[in-house]
Order: sequence, then C-alpha cells, then structure tokens
Amino acid sequence: MTNRFTTPKSGTRQLLLTAAGVLLLLAALDVVVMHRLSDPPTTDDDGRLTSKGQTERRTDLVWGTLFVVAGGALVTVGAAGLLKGQSVVELDEAGLRLRVAGPMSYLDIPWDDVVSVRSGRDYGDDGRIPTPVLLVELDDRSAYPDGLWGAVWNGNTLQVDADGWEAPVEDVVIRAELILGRTDEGDYH
Repeated sequence: MTNRFTTPKSGTRQLLLTAAGVLLLLAALDVVVMHRLSDPPTTDDDGRLTSKGQTERRTDLVWGTLFVVAGGALVTVGAAGLLKGQSVVELDEAGLRLRVAGPMSYLDIPWDDVVSVRSGRDYGDDGRIPTPVLLVELDDRSAYPDGLWGAVWNGNTLQVDADGWEAPVEDVVIRAELILGRTDEGDYH
C-alpha cells in the first residue's frame, strides 16, 4: 500500500473568486444597461443623448468592458478551481510534486534530493501580515528551473507560497516528514 497525500487550493477561496467575478459581471450589466445603482447618461427633453451623455455612455462602455473581462476571468478561474480541484501539493513514496512549474504544471522532486521539509512565514515587503510558506531544502538545486509560479529559490531552499491551501502547511510538513522517515528506514508500507 502506498501512502499518498494531496491538497488542493481552498474551496472557500475558489468560491469567493467566483462570487467576486459574478459581482463584477452584475456591476457591468448595471453600468451599461440597467442603471439601477449607476446614473444613466444625460439626455435632453426628447430622450436623446446630449454631448455630455454621449461622453458618459462611452465611459460606461469602457468601464463595463473592463468589468466583464475581469469578472469573466474571476468566474472562470474560480469555477474551474472548484470543479477540477487540482492539487497544489502531492506527496508519495517517490517524492514531492508541487504545482509551481506553471499554472497547470508540476515540479517533481525525488526524496533523494530533499534535505528537509519545513514550514515558515514570509513577512513580505511590508512585514505586517505573514504568509505561510513551505520550505523545501535540497542538496543541489541546479537541476531545477529558476522561473517558478508562487515559489522562489533562496539558495538551495525552495520557498513555496502556501497561502490558500486546503490543508495547513504544517500538515503537509508532517506528512512529508513521515514519508521521509519511512524512506530513510526502508519501510514502504
């Protein structure tokens, strides 16, 4: 029996992305067509757009287009994340797989290359709100790519942004340590 552990992005976060996208789409509908919350373009007594109303209409169309594009992207990304549930981390007896090689691509790291796996906090540029990170220290990182998504190299240590994972980064570290311990002892049950 092989031990396998995976964790996807948080479902709540994906749902919030989708909801934000829907709100932007509704805002676009209001700005361009409905005018329930936004003011309609200025018209004269005959109901025709004035020159000011034509300018307002063009501005409304620009804002509506931006809201549709942004809202559509958020709905697509959020809904796809909810439906697919693709993992961001996979652990098994062979090694560690992290979805950092691209939006849909994994970086495979065999356990033989791993010195340690631990959790940490990145305080970023402003130093206020820490972001949970997964720290994977390797013997030699020269065989691995530099340009990663949601991860950076600090010497031989890969620092992976773990914010928004369904499982806390500490759980991932515990699972990795368990597998590393079994690999070192030769116990593969």
